[in-house]
Amino acid sequence: MPDDLWRDDIVTWSEQQSDRLRRLRAGERVNDLDWDHIIEEIESLGRREIEAVRSLLVQAVLHLMKLHAWPGHPAARKWRVDAADFLIQAQDGYRPSMARSLDLAGAVGYARRRLPVQRFTTPAQDLPPLGAIPLAALADPAFTLEDLEAALFPPA
Repeated sequence: MPDDLWRDDIVTWSEQQSDRLRRLRAGERVNDLDWDHIIEEIESLGRREIEAVRSLLVQAVLHLMKLHAWPGHPAARKWRVDAADFLIQAQDGYRPSMARSLDLAGAVGYARRRLPVQRFTTPAQDLPPLGAIPLAALADPAFTLEDLEAALFPPA
């Protein structure tokens, strides 16, 4: 099967492949399945789910960092609300099988690298060294934004 459809119109390609897989499951002899790309797409599904959770967690951490870097900013209340929402969404998308692939330390590092690009009229306050995100932040729905904040910004 030519790669063109997979590259140019993934929606049509996926519809065709799923139809062929259903026909194969029903016992029909189907010879034109695009096995290489089917395998690749199945593998990428998990990676995309992990990346979505990581991205939401990065957003939660970044918003907490902004709260600590600019504590008196007029948007501080919104940052806290948004951070809580990002954490809840990350928890909702999290699956225990992600634990072995989700780089929590890397998420904190990435959020930290993004903080300097935030531009406000007042300079940022220095942040202390950050703690780690515990896996409970995602695995335990009772884990709150306040718990995440305490983990990231432990008392000195």
